[in-house]
This record gives sequence, structure tokens and C-alpha cells, in this order.
Amino acid sequence: MKAFFGPPVSGPVPGGTQLTVYLVPVFEGRLVAFDVAAHEARGRWLPWDVLESHENPYEAASELADAWCGVSLSSLTLADVMSFSPPGGAWELAVIFRAELSEAPRGDSDRLPFVYAAKHYDAIGSFDPVDLERWVLRAGDGVGPAASPQRAAKPNPSNLLF
Repeated sequence: MKAFFGPPVSGPVPGGTQLTVYLVPVFEGRLVAFDVAAHEARGRWLPWDVLESHENPYEAASELADAWCGVSLSSLTLADVMSFSPPGGAWELAVIFRAELSEAPRGDSDRLPFVYAAKHYDAIGSFDPVDLERWVLRAGDGVGPAASPQRAAKPNPSNLLF
């Protein structure tokens, strides 16, 4: 079955689709999550939201950073796109951004930042520790600008079979 979508609705429906944006905040090479106090969403979470119809995912990620972290970013980059099957028979297509924070997040009374120890990753929501590690360490050693990609050596024409 192809993924064609009907008109937007106000909430998840069985067999429906939701497009979400997640933010992987990183401060000084360490993963940042938030302990949420709201009764309906209590637990440790990454910043996330369901996209509005026709909303730009990059702009939504930037707004998430403002709302949840409250500090400026030194970079905001696309990290991944993943597919999930949330309860109720819907389909979630998640657009994930890595946000390098320029200072420790402030949080608020409903969301307290939790900065993990270096190289420590727990499952958060639908995300496995290995994915979180990959996204955090994406910038080389996790601190500073990304390393230059290594180029493959040019093939030796005498070694080619055709």
C-alpha cells in the first residue's frame, strides 16, 4: 500500500500518518534530554512536536530549540529520518535534527534539562542508545566542528576488470 495522505486532522487516527520533528540537543559533546513534569507526558524526552500541515521541518526544529532549550545554537543539522509504528495503528515519519547548543540549556518548570555524562546513552522514547550515540558523535569526537570527510582513493585503472 502506498503512503498517500488525506486532509489534515487534529489528532492521530488508526491507519493515519503523523510527521514529527525531533531535536537531539548536544552540549559540549554530551547528549541533553529533558525530564518532563507534565502529568500526561511525564518522563525523560527529547524535544519533539508533530508538524503542522505544510510546516517546514527545519523551522519547526529551530522553534523546538527555542522553546525547550532557551539558548542559541551553534549549528542545526539534519541527522536522520526514521519510521515508527506508534500505538493505535498509525505511522510516524520522524525528521531528526542535531542541535549543537552554545551554552547549557535553561529549561523551565515543566522541562528540566538533563545533561548525560560523556559517552553515556540511554534509550529515550523510540530511540535506541546506538542511534543517539551516532547523532551526538556525528561531529567527529562530539566536540567542535565536524571533521572533513575522508575521500576514497582513486581506483588504479590497471586493476579494473571492465
